Amino acid sequence: MSFSSNKLYEDFETPSKTVFDIEAIRNSIKNILLTPVGTMPGKPTFGSRLLEVPFSQNDLATRVLVSRIIWEALAENEPRVKVSNVSFTQKGNTFVAKIIFKFKDSSLSGSVSVDLNS
Repeated sequence: MSFSSNKLYEDFETPSKTVFDIEAIRNSIKNILLTPVGTMPGKPTFGSRLLEVPFSQNDLATRVLVSRIIWEALAENEPRVKVSNVSFTQKGNTFVAKIIFKFKDSSLSGSVSVDLNS
């Protein structure tokens, strides 16, 4: 067996700028918020503490706590965006956070809704 002198993964290029794929960002935000901190091997600070919060009441204290957890988790783990606003709705037993964000390297913005009871 012989090996070529060519580089492994020669078709791989390092991106020169931030990727603005809105669906990828939404998916990343959901993954960050729904992953408990300390559960991803090799990344002990990845995730959020949302799953530690009891969502039995949609009161001001719960919304303030959850909002702060969301802002901190995304600031730590998603460098492509900056959170603009977090709002909440509750329908029955479902507690949903709507996160509005802006891309740091662009004037583009977007939003994602995350079911916090997942």
